[in-house]
Amino acid sequence: MSEMNTNRDFQVPATQNFNTESFTGSMQQVLQENIGKYVIIEFFMGTSTLQQKEGYLYDVAAQYIVLFDEINLHYVVCDVFSIKFVTFLLPNYRPGQVPALLEALENARQNMPQETSQTSAGMTPAQAAFNYATRNNRR
Repeated sequence: MSEMNTNRDFQVPATQNFNTESFTGSMQQVLQENIGKYVIIEFFMGTSTLQQKEGYLYDVAAQYIVLFDEINLHYVVCDVFSIKFVTFLLPNYRPGQVPALLEALENARQNMPQETSQTSAGMTPAQAAFNYATRNNRR
C-alpha cells in the first residue's frame, strides 16, 4: 500500500516529485511549487467554454490537481490537462477585494485638511494622497 497524504477525511496518493527532467518547466511542476497558495484556474471545456474554479492549491499529481474551497469547505479534484490559465493571488487577497494600497489612498484623501482638498481640485485621489503624505513627512 502506498503512502497517503491525509487531511482528516480527505486522502490523496503520495506526492509525486516533479523535479525531474521530464517534468522540468511543466504545468505540474509550477503548480507543485506553489501548493498552499490561493489560485483561480480556468479550464477549457468542450470546444469553446472556459470554466473557472478557485481555492487553495492542495495537491498536484501527474493527471489531476486538488483545490480546497474555503468558503464551501470542500475539495475539488480537477483534470490537469484541461487547465489553460492559472492566476496566483497575493497572500491575504481574494477576488473582488480592494488592494490595501487603494484603501490607504482613499483613507488619506478622506483625512486631508479642508484647505488641502480645495487646492487639490483636478487631481486624482492618488495624486492628492501623495501630495498630502509628502507634505506631512516634511514637518
